Amino acid sequence: MIIMSRPLDVGIDQINTLILKMGKLAEDSLALALKGFFEMEDVHVQLRAWSNTLLILSEEVEDRATELMALHQPMAGDLRNLKAYIKIAYDMERFGRYALDISDILIRLGSWKTFDNGDLSVDVMGERVKQILSLTVKLAKTREQSLIWTISEIESEIDDLYLKNLKTLGESVNADAKTVIANLLTIRYLERIADHASYVAESITYAETGKRITLR
Repeated sequence: MIIMSRPLDVGIDQINTLILKMGKLAEDSLALALKGFFEMEDVHVQLRAWSNTLLILSEEVEDRATELMALHQPMAGDLRNLKAYIKIAYDMERFGRYALDISDILIRLGSWKTFDNGDLSVDVMGERVKQILSLTVKLAKTREQSLIWTISEIESEIDDLYLKNLKTLGESVNADAKTVIANLLTIRYLERIADHASYVAESITYAETGKRITLR
């Protein structure tokens, strides 16, 4: 006997495919943005293209999810999934936007000098943010609940790195002004990416369990 899939299930699967596509593009965007920052390489054109693509995909997810809700009157579990997908798509789009903002620093400021104080750890923070983004994409794919708490732990670590780097930059006396500004902006954008990773984990928890949690 052939079991036919519900049109609602087909639509949800298609949205999930879009979300995973966005996740891969967000990971690539962050990696390129950090490469451009540390190597002072202009990657703005490519990141703008990817950011625009993520925006288009986010709008497509929202349109499809809204259409499914209007046409099929989904039950509670499916409705939570569709609402979560709309929020997750927005967070994925923000990943790309903040990566673009990092690349914009070089365009706006021009090149800057190396920060001499060894206490600054923007590179470490960048690696942790890449890690949390990768785990977030994995969570979106697998819905593995244990990943949520790993994401929460890493997000807390990133917050600590943000504050440490902020203090180091704030106490710098002889550093070049452009150097301080470039690093300040970058750690802020990285911290925001980590926040949105937590938002994704919260949305997935809601979709899976119906419970609202706050990881920050």
